Amino acid sequence: MAKVTGSDLLIRSLKAEGVDTVFGIAGDHILHMLDKMYDEDLRMIDFRHESGAVHAADSYSRILRRGAVTLSTTPGHANTIPALANAIHSEAPVVNISGSADSSNLGRGAMQEFDQVGVAAPVTKGAWEVPSPERIPEYVALAFRTALSGRQGPVHLTIPHDFQSAEVDESAAERYAPREHSLPRKVLGDPAQIAQAVELLRNASHPIIIAGSSAGATVDPEGVQRFVETTHIPFVSEDSARALIPDSHEYSVGLGYQPLNRAAQRIRDADVVLMLGKRLDYTLGFGGSPPFAQGVKHIVVDPSPAEIGRARTVEVGILGDVGPIVEQLADEAAKHNWSRHDEWLSSLSKDYDGWIEELHELASASDPIHPMFISESLQKHIDDDTHITYDGGDYCHFLRASIKRNKPFRFHNVSSFGMIGVGLPYALGAQVALPGERVVLAVGDGSFGFNGMEIDTMVRHNLPVKMILGNNSIWGIDWQIQKGLYGRPVWTDLLPTRYDRVAAGLGAHAEHVTSYEQLEPALTRAFDHDGPALVNVEIAQIISPVAEAAISRKLGSHG
Repeated sequence: MAKVTGSDLLIRSLKAEGVDTVFGIAGDHILHMLDKMYDEDLRMIDFRHESGAVHAADSYSRILRRGAVTLSTTPGHANTIPALANAIHSEAPVVNISGSADSSNLGRGAMQEFDQVGVAAPVTKGAWEVPSPERIPEYVALAFRTALSGRQGPVHLTIPHDFQSAEVDESAAERYAPREHSLPRKVLGDPAQIAQAVELLRNASHPIIIAGSSAGATVDPEGVQRFVETTHIPFVSEDSARALIPDSHEYSVGLGYQPLNRAAQRIRDADVVLMLGKRLDYTLGFGGSPPFAQGVKHIVVDPSPAEIGRARTVEVGILGDVGPIVEQLADEAAKHNWSRHDEWLSSLSKDYDGWIEELHELASASDPIHPMFISESLQKHIDDDTHITYDGGDYCHFLRASIKRNKPFRFHNVSSFGMIGVGLPYALGAQVALPGERVVLAVGDGSFGFNGMEIDTMVRHNLPVKMILGNNSIWGIDWQIQKGLYGRPVWTDLLPTRYDRVAAGLGAHAEHVTSYEQLEPALTRAFDHDGPALVNVEIAQIISPVAEAAISRKLGSHG
């Protein structure tokens, strides 16, 4: 009878799920699986910190809409926990696998022992320790099904080191081998509710669609565009759903985040709101008034029953995968005649265009450099295929508000968890997912400090990410809020550090920009460089609309 090792079963199972890339760091308790993987056709991207590996896998998984695998040893697994907490917010289907000491020694002070499953459970959709070598395929399949179903998110598997090297009969392992039919299927919505939703939208005078992360996981851009063009309903998007309909489309009014888009603030005038995979969370006042009008009707489409009716009652709550439900809505909508809502759309578009123009007017050629001058300069070097990640406070808010997106899966921002420092590994993961495409990172000086060493990873793996660092020597948004609320900053001052020298020391092309006249030539050289490049730009300490809104909100609550 043929024998296979647990690591062989793991590799076979990962390939059955379509995995061709793994992210992580070597360590004692995964050495056997790494040695086996080295001889397989798997791309292995090794990092400088396990959190960076998970953030990169998070980015990669959402761009390609597939599960992404990370590998770590036992203390390395402890380092993944913050990134897994972020991934549950970004809804990234990361399959986080760690080794452990031999199973026979667990519970009696084994090397580096701690409760790996227990620690991972609160920040994942599921966490398990594989109980025997031959059941590795069963648990890999369970992990992928869990990560990719419903509201997507990370999962964790612990595989003891002795299970990796153990030999089992191939026939026994066949019992748990993954099959094509075990993969998640798309869950449709209830047809009666589809009809109710369409009828409610047909009778609306000021409808609007807000698409969020769960829409990005399953929606076909052509399907949502067909629905919008049939119904003539204005559309905004954010997070993983950003630009499912291009910003240049006649029914799109851009970014859905209200502090960075005046048109999005007009949800206060909407009478019916269709939420496609977007939570009624703090960014939307938990569904209250404001930001919504009194008497507004909500239609919620979501793969999680917990999100339907959370924070407020909804008129129609459709449970299922957002992508297939959008197709159902489009099919049902095509059976009816629709009003064009020309006046409503024109009013929103006027607000959007006016907002972009106001931002443009801030881009003066002067020193110290305004973030909007960087935005205007950067836009000369990117196209619709360029992936952009934004990581940081006030500096990045200006760029995120002003740079339009016309292609889906080309946008990352800090998740609803608010964990900064994710941007550099996000961009790295984006470049792995999009070889041959331009990948850009806009990052603040504070954010850069968390994972700046991953430039070494970019250099070693020839990942030519272009990093535009806004250096204002402060933790920007908190510094501004502290000044606005309390009149002084506390713990929010930084030094004007030469991050370009850090990047150069790690092997990247690097530039230091201190005046607006130096910016364009530096950007040109960075984009022409065949490899990772960082431009460290000294910028003005300018307050963003997000910080202004936060100050106004807090002062208002005290008034």
